[in-house]
Parts: sequence; C-alpha cells; structure tokens
Amino acid sequence: MKSKKTIKGVTPPQNVPASFLNKLGEMHTAELELTIALPLIMVAAESKDLKALLKLHLKETKGHVKALNQVVQGLNREMPKKPCKRMTAMIAEGVKVIGKRLISGQQDAELIRVGQKIERFEMENYKQLCTTAEHNDYAHEFALLKSVLNQEEIAETLLGQLAQGKGPLKPLIQKASLKRAGAQATED
Repeated sequence: MKSKKTIKGVTPPQNVPASFLNKLGEMHTAELELTIALPLIMVAAESKDLKALLKLHLKETKGHVKALNQVVQGLNREMPKKPCKRMTAMIAEGVKVIGKRLISGQQDAELIRVGQKIERFEMENYKQLCTTAEHNDYAHEFALLKSVLNQEEIAETLLGQLAQGKGPLKPLIQKASLKRAGAQATED
C-alpha cells in the first residue's frame, strides 16, 4: 500500500466508490440481522460445542457491526441503508430448519450447513471489500475489513470441523486460530 490516507489526522478521501459504500451498507444490514438470528439458532442447537461456537460468533458479529461503522466513519461518510436479501433468505432457511423439529443430530447438521452457507457468503463479500479498500489505499479500513474476513474464515472452518465430528470445540479453535495466524504471516 502506498499511503495511509484514512489514519487519524489525515484527510479522508474525497471520492469513495458508491459500490464500496453500498456493499458496506449491505454487509452492515447482514451483520445486524445475524445479531438477531444467532441467539435463536443457539437455543435450537443441541450440541454444546455448536452452542458455544454460535455464542462466540455472536460476540464476533457484534464486533463486525462496529468494525463496519468504523470503516464508514474513517471514510467520513454515513452508513448507507441497504437491504441484504441473500442474508435474509439464508436466515429464513435456518428458521425453516428449526421449524421442522428434526432429530437433534440432524437439526444440528442442517444448522451447520446453513451456517457454512452464511459464512461463505460473508467471506465472498468481505474479500471484495478488502480488495476495494486495498486498491483505493484505505489502509486503516483495509485492516478492519481483513480482521473481519479472518474471523469469518475461522468460523467457517470451525463449522466444517464440527460437521465432521472433530470436536471438542476449544482445541479446534486453538488449531484454527494458529493455522490462520500462520497463513497470515506467509501472506505478509
């Protein structure tokens, strides 16, 4: 990256791509919707490990909302109000799973499947946001978005490992975090 245009004390950029702001607004809505849906899914989950992972990810998701607000504030803009139809549809899919009242193991497997779908959607969008932030030399905002992306990638990995029965959760979190940190070190 060339310069750090949006670090405190430096003038924010004059021209911020509308598509970037709109995607930030869409992801902000998506994360807000998840902060409402995750507690409901947590109650429906049977596995202690899945419940714990959902609780952890709820905390992270609340942090994602704050990070997105910080990105927009760093650009000296207002958060656009944008719906996120895909997230709404995926959450509805999770609610349908809960409504079916499947045998507990099947329900957890279906909730994990929907969760992975949501994580992949988020990863796809945060990768786009990171690319745009890096391309426009929004260093501070890139760092915030990259952090969110890393958390989404770890959550998707952990859901996959739970689906494969590779618990318990605590060692999986440590392993996934260390693996992600190693990957980050080689990227830098």
